[in-house]
Amino acid sequence: MTRALIRTRRALLLGAAASLAMALSAAPQASAQLPQIVLPGLTIGFIQPPAPGAVPAIDPASPEYRAQLEGATNAARAAHGLAPLTANAGLTDVAIGWSGTQAAQNRMYHNPTVAGQIPGGWAHYGENVLQNYAHATPQQLVDQWMASPGHRLNMLHPGHTAMGVGVAVAADGKLYATQVFARY
Repeated sequence: MTRALIRTRRALLLGAAASLAMALSAAPQASAQLPQIVLPGLTIGFIQPPAPGAVPAIDPASPEYRAQLEGATNAARAAHGLAPLTANAGLTDVAIGWSGTQAAQNRMYHNPTVAGQIPGGWAHYGENVLQNYAHATPQQLVDQWMASPGHRLNMLHPGHTAMGVGVAVAADGKLYATQVFARY
């Protein structure tokens, strides 16, 4: 990369950061949506941390939260003319386990052994992971995945027939969510 290109990218990034700071200072404090900066080859998204003492309406690790996450995922698929995915207990176990691993390590990353953990008989699979905060709703998680081209492709893959979802919260309130998709 040339020095001129590096200086240009740095200037763009600094300008975008200044614009973001101005937007945040003028934004209402109750807003749950923060801006996203998009530059060629670089996307910076901001997730608002919870207010002090904020508690989620539903425990993110609960079956009810997972059911809502499955419903929001299938609603996104339906909005694009795709069939709903069947919840699969084996895929759910993989997703719950991986979310727990991420929360325990307090870092987001893809499961390097997911293919070997998915119950047999699948033709292909996909995985989505994300980090947010414990106050995030299942719909906000789906919206976050839908805003990312690669994650969106996994959610809207027409060949997938089953899914499992899992969510875990780290000690600092960061939420780690995983979707595992497969075709059976």
